[in-house]
Amino acid sequence: MVHLKPSSGELMNSNNELSTHSESSSFSTLLNKPENGFSKPLRLLKPKEFQHVFSQAKKFGNRNWTFIVRSNQRPYPRLGLAIAKKQLQRAVWRNRVKRLAREAFRLHKKELSGYDIVVLGRKGMQDIDNETLHKSFLHLVRKIHKSDLKDRM
Repeated sequence: MVHLKPSSGELMNSNNELSTHSESSSFSTLLNKPENGFSKPLRLLKPKEFQHVFSQAKKFGNRNWTFIVRSNQRPYPRLGLAIAKKQLQRAVWRNRVKRLAREAFRLHKKELSGYDIVVLGRKGMQDIDNETLHKSFLHLVRKIHKSDLKDRM
């Protein structure tokens, strides 16, 4: 387990030994290793982070997903999930959609580097199969990648 030493910003392992890796190299390994999953630096967790994205964002959407996207000036992407109970009433449906979104994000995080993305669900997503939802997610990833959003912000 690796921890950040609060006073100096250096990385420490579970034995309280300083690591030789820098913070930036740890983020590059996050992007290069798909097996790393969806670790904390790749998540939007705090309400302030979500508000920051919503304040000056561009909306991308299709039949199944809505993405709120903002450039984040970082070498890695971050994902926030806002799947409303109003859109998908059952917890099982919401959890499935979140799981699909996290997996698609994990697979395509290189294409999304430099963006903060909040994913919103749409009504009726529970009736759509996983493959269609994944293809739909990938379609929006391509739209974001082709946009000039990074240049404008």
